[in-house]
Amino acid sequence: MKRKTVLIAAGAVLTVTVGVAGAAVYQHENERDAASASGMELTYDADFSDDANLAGEAEDLFYGKVTALKGQKDLGIGVETQYAVVVQRVFKGDVTGTIVVNQQGGKDADGNIVDLPDSDSLIRVGSRYLFATKYNSDQKFNTVIPVYGDVPIPNTEADAPGSPDANGDGQSTMSDRWVAAVQNQNDLSTAPPADEPTEEPADDPTPEASPTESS
Repeated sequence: MKRKTVLIAAGAVLTVTVGVAGAAVYQHENERDAASASGMELTYDADFSDDANLAGEAEDLFYGKVTALKGQKDLGIGVETQYAVVVQRVFKGDVTGTIVVNQQGGKDADGNIVDLPDSDSLIRVGSRYLFATKYNSDQKFNTVIPVYGDVPIPNTEADAPGSPDANGDGQSTMSDRWVAAVQNQNDLSTAPPADEPTEEPADDPTPEASPTESS
């Protein structure tokens, strides 16, 4: 599958649609110029419903409890919401303590949900999640990968049917699932570059009229 890279601002600013086999396809044609200021990248056209892809894309993959709503910001491409999260277990990365997690989307003055990618839900204060994030050094927060980067789970020892038994105790848990995801993560940075568009040949010049034979 071909993958492309697109710059996005402060996190997941792309509109997400779910395509064949659940592949997350990110479409954001008319805001890429505005988004380039943040310098954050996501792999375009990657299937983040695949744990190995999600783990490979994330800079930090961790379990934590959302303790407070910090506020909202509009960085020029829509509302984004920040939360205080207590990190409780790290599967990848080096986050510790209480950090700020950012999510694309939020609420307007009338309480309506806006700018949230399709199929995603706003993070809830008081809930626990598996977070897959990328760090934004300008804003000093971790932005979740949309749709698949904020998985609500009660605790890391909750059952995860179908997941590998990573620690060999005979039970597949959420902890096993994400340990295995990191062990088997895909390096999306090695994806082949997008095909260059083929230049269309210039229109043939209008043929010159044949000279009129002299009578």
